[in-house]
Amino acid sequence: MVQVKKAEVRESILEAAYNLFLTKGYVGTSVSEIGRMAGVAPSGIYVYFKSKLALFYALYEPWMKERLDGLDAEVQTLADRRMRVRRIVEVIWLDIPEDYSFFASNLMQAVSTTPRGELDSTHLLDWCEDRLAATIETALDRRGVDRDACRNVAHIILMGFDGFAVRSYMGVNMEKMEAIIETMTDLVLSLAPQPTPALSN
Repeated sequence: MVQVKKAEVRESILEAAYNLFLTKGYVGTSVSEIGRMAGVAPSGIYVYFKSKLALFYALYEPWMKERLDGLDAEVQTLADRRMRVRRIVEVIWLDIPEDYSFFASNLMQAVSTTPRGELDSTHLLDWCEDRLAATIETALDRRGVDRDACRNVAHIILMGFDGFAVRSYMGVNMEKMEAIIETMTDLVLSLAPQPTPALSN
Protein backbone atom coordinates (compact mmCIF):
# COMPACT_ATOMS: atom_id res chain seq x y z
CA MET A 1 0.00 0.00 0.00
CA VAL A 2 2.85 2.37 0.84
CA GLN A 3 4.49 1.65 -2.54
CA VAL A 4 1.21 2.44 -4.33
CA LYS A 5 0.97 5.74 -2.47
CA LYS A 6 4.56 6.62 -3.38
CA ALA A 7 3.86 5.92 -7.05
CA GLU A 8 0.76 8.13 -6.94
CA VAL A 9 2.66 11.00 -5.32
CA ARG A 10 5.46 10.70 -7.86
CA GLU A 11 2.98 10.82 -10.73
CA SER A 12 1.29 13.88 -9.20
CA ILE A 13 4.66 15.64 -9.05
CA LEU A 14 5.44 14.74 -12.66
CA GLU A 15 2.03 15.91 -13.85
CA ALA A 16 2.36 19.22 -12.02
CA ALA A 17 5.88 19.75 -13.36
CA TYR A 18 4.74 18.97 -16.90
CA ASN A 19 1.91 21.50 -16.77
CA LEU A 20 4.05 24.22 -15.21
CA PHE A 21 7.02 23.69 -17.54
CA LEU A 22 4.58 23.80 -20.47
CA THR A 23 3.00 27.09 -19.44
CA LYS A 24 5.82 28.89 -17.61
CA GLY A 25 8.99 27.24 -18.86
CA TYR A 26 11.75 25.58 -16.86
CA VAL A 27 13.27 28.84 -15.61
CA GLY A 28 9.92 30.36 -14.70
CA THR A 29 8.84 27.34 -12.63
CA SER A 30 9.92 26.88 -9.02
CA VAL A 31 9.99 23.68 -7.00
CA SER A 32 7.59 25.35 -4.56
CA GLU A 33 5.05 25.90 -7.35
CA ILE A 34 5.35 22.29 -8.44
CA GLY A 35 4.79 21.18 -4.84
CA ARG A 36 1.71 23.36 -4.42
CA MET A 37 0.12 22.09 -7.62
CA ALA A 38 0.94 18.47 -6.74
CA GLY A 39 -0.22 18.84 -3.13
CA VAL A 40 3.24 17.99 -1.83
CA ALA A 41 5.56 19.97 0.41
CA PRO A 42 8.55 21.29 -1.59
CA SER A 43 10.89 19.25 0.61
CA GLY A 44 8.85 16.16 -0.23
CA ILE A 45 9.70 16.52 -3.92
CA TYR A 46 13.34 15.81 -3.12
CA VAL A 47 12.32 12.43 -1.73
CA TYR A 48 11.52 11.44 -5.32
CA PHE A 49 13.89 13.62 -7.34
CA LYS A 50 17.31 14.82 -6.22
CA SER A 51 16.95 18.15 -8.03
CA LYS A 52 14.71 20.21 -10.28
CA LEU A 53 16.92 19.11 -13.18
CA ALA A 54 16.40 15.44 -12.30
CA LEU A 55 12.65 16.06 -12.27
CA PHE A 56 12.89 17.66 -15.70
CA TYR A 57 14.86 14.73 -17.10
CA ALA A 58 12.27 12.30 -15.71
CA LEU A 59 9.90 13.96 -18.19
CA TYR A 60 12.32 14.73 -21.01
CA GLU A 61 13.96 11.31 -21.30
CA PRO A 62 10.83 9.27 -22.14
CA TRP A 63 9.60 12.12 -24.39
CA MET A 64 12.81 12.07 -26.43
CA LYS A 65 13.00 8.28 -26.53
CA GLU A 66 9.41 8.09 -27.77
CA ARG A 67 10.25 10.43 -30.64
CA LEU A 68 13.35 8.51 -31.69
CA ASP A 69 11.47 5.20 -31.48
CA GLY A 70 8.71 6.74 -33.60
CA LEU A 71 11.26 8.00 -36.11
CA ASP A 72 12.78 4.54 -36.44
CA ALA A 73 9.36 3.01 -37.04
CA GLU A 74 8.52 5.67 -39.65
CA VAL A 75 11.82 5.22 -41.48
CA GLN A 76 11.10 1.51 -41.87
CA THR A 77 7.90 2.33 -43.78
CA LEU A 78 9.70 4.42 -46.42
CA ALA A 79 10.82 2.57 -49.53
CA ASP A 80 13.28 5.10 -50.93
CA ARG A 81 16.73 5.36 -49.33
CA ARG A 82 16.99 9.11 -49.81
CA MET A 83 13.53 9.66 -48.34
CA ARG A 84 14.52 7.62 -45.29
CA VAL A 85 17.73 9.54 -44.66
CA ARG A 86 16.12 12.91 -45.33
CA ARG A 87 13.34 12.14 -42.87
CA ILE A 88 15.89 11.38 -40.14
CA VAL A 89 17.61 14.74 -40.58
CA GLU A 90 14.31 16.60 -40.92
CA VAL A 91 12.87 15.19 -37.70
CA ILE A 92 15.99 15.84 -35.59
CA TRP A 93 16.85 19.27 -36.96
CA LEU A 94 13.40 20.69 -37.70
CA ASP A 95 10.40 18.81 -36.33
CA ILE A 96 11.60 18.16 -32.77
CA PRO A 97 13.11 21.65 -32.20
CA GLU A 98 9.82 23.18 -33.37
CA ASP A 99 7.68 20.87 -31.23
CA TYR A 100 6.16 23.30 -28.75
CA SER A 101 5.08 20.63 -26.30
CA PHE A 102 7.89 22.37 -24.40
CA PHE A 103 10.69 19.87 -24.11
CA ALA A 104 13.22 21.09 -26.68
CA SER A 105 13.15 24.70 -25.50
CA ASN A 106 12.99 23.71 -21.84
CA LEU A 107 16.05 21.52 -22.32
CA MET A 108 18.01 24.59 -23.39
CA GLN A 109 16.77 26.50 -20.33
CA ALA A 110 17.58 23.64 -17.98
CA VAL A 111 21.11 23.05 -19.26
CA SER A 112 22.05 26.72 -19.50
CA THR A 113 21.00 27.48 -15.90
CA THR A 114 22.57 24.44 -14.24
CA PRO A 115 26.18 24.43 -12.95
CA ARG A 116 28.36 22.26 -15.16
CA GLY A 117 29.24 19.83 -12.39
CA GLU A 118 25.56 19.03 -11.80
CA LEU A 119 24.84 17.99 -15.38
CA ASP A 120 24.63 14.22 -15.59
CA SER A 121 22.73 13.13 -18.68
CA THR A 122 25.43 11.38 -20.70
CA HIS A 123 23.54 8.09 -20.45
CA LEU A 124 20.66 9.67 -22.39
CA LEU A 125 23.00 11.10 -25.01
CA ASP A 126 24.64 7.69 -25.41
CA TRP A 127 21.23 6.02 -25.77
CA CYS A 128 20.12 8.60 -28.34
CA GLU A 129 23.32 8.19 -30.35
CA ASP A 130 22.99 4.40 -30.36
CA ARG A 131 19.32 4.58 -31.36
CA LEU A 132 19.90 7.14 -34.08
CA ALA A 133 22.95 5.29 -35.42
CA ALA A 134 20.86 2.12 -35.71
CA THR A 135 18.13 4.07 -37.53
CA ILE A 136 20.72 5.48 -39.94
CA GLU A 137 22.01 1.96 -40.60
CA THR A 138 18.45 0.86 -41.35
CA ALA A 139 17.93 3.81 -43.68
CA LEU A 140 21.11 2.89 -45.57
CA ASP A 141 20.04 -0.78 -45.83
CA ARG A 142 22.67 -1.90 -43.27
CA ARG A 143 24.64 -4.24 -45.54
CA GLY A 144 28.22 -3.03 -45.83
CA VAL A 145 27.59 0.15 -43.84
CA ASP A 146 30.38 1.32 -41.50
CA ARG A 147 28.81 1.26 -38.03
CA ASP A 148 31.42 3.57 -36.52
CA ALA A 149 30.76 6.11 -39.27
CA CYS A 150 27.02 5.89 -38.57
CA ARG A 151 27.68 6.50 -34.87
CA ASN A 152 29.84 9.53 -35.71
CA VAL A 153 27.17 10.97 -37.98
CA ALA A 154 24.52 10.34 -35.32
CA HIS A 155 26.67 12.34 -32.88
CA ILE A 156 26.97 15.21 -35.37
CA ILE A 157 23.23 15.23 -36.02
CA LEU A 158 22.44 15.32 -32.30
CA MET A 159 24.95 18.13 -31.71
CA GLY A 160 23.23 20.00 -34.52
CA PHE A 161 19.91 19.37 -32.80
CA ASP A 162 21.07 21.39 -29.80
CA GLY A 163 21.90 24.36 -32.01
CA PHE A 164 18.68 24.22 -34.00
CA ALA A 165 16.65 23.92 -30.78
CA VAL A 166 18.27 27.14 -29.54
CA ARG A 167 17.59 28.92 -32.84
CA SER A 168 13.97 27.77 -32.82
CA TYR A 169 13.53 28.94 -29.22
CA MET A 170 14.98 32.35 -30.15
CA GLY A 171 12.66 32.63 -33.13
CA VAL A 172 15.53 32.80 -35.63
CA ASN A 173 14.44 32.59 -39.27
CA MET A 174 14.92 29.02 -40.47
CA GLU A 175 14.42 29.73 -44.20
CA LYS A 176 17.67 27.93 -45.13
CA MET A 177 16.63 24.68 -43.46
CA GLU A 178 15.53 22.94 -46.65
CA ALA A 179 18.94 23.43 -48.25
CA ILE A 180 20.73 22.46 -45.02
CA ILE A 181 18.67 19.27 -44.70
CA GLU A 182 19.40 18.35 -48.32
CA THR A 183 23.14 18.87 -47.83
CA MET A 184 23.19 16.72 -44.69
CA THR A 185 21.15 14.07 -46.47
CA ASP A 186 23.80 13.92 -49.19
CA LEU A 187 26.51 13.55 -46.55
CA VAL A 188 24.74 10.66 -44.80
CA LEU A 189 24.01 8.93 -48.10
CA SER A 190 27.73 8.99 -48.88
CA LEU A 191 28.17 6.39 -46.12
CA ALA A 192 26.25 3.81 -48.14
CA PRO A 193 28.43 1.33 -50.06
CA GLN A 194 28.65 2.25 -53.72
CA PRO A 195 27.78 -0.44 -56.28
CA THR A 196 30.77 -2.07 -57.92
CA PRO A 197 30.94 -1.17 -61.63
CA ALA A 198 30.32 -4.11 -63.91
CA LEU A 199 33.43 -5.32 -65.70
CA SER A 200 33.29 -4.98 -69.46
CA ASN A 201 34.43 -7.85 -71.63
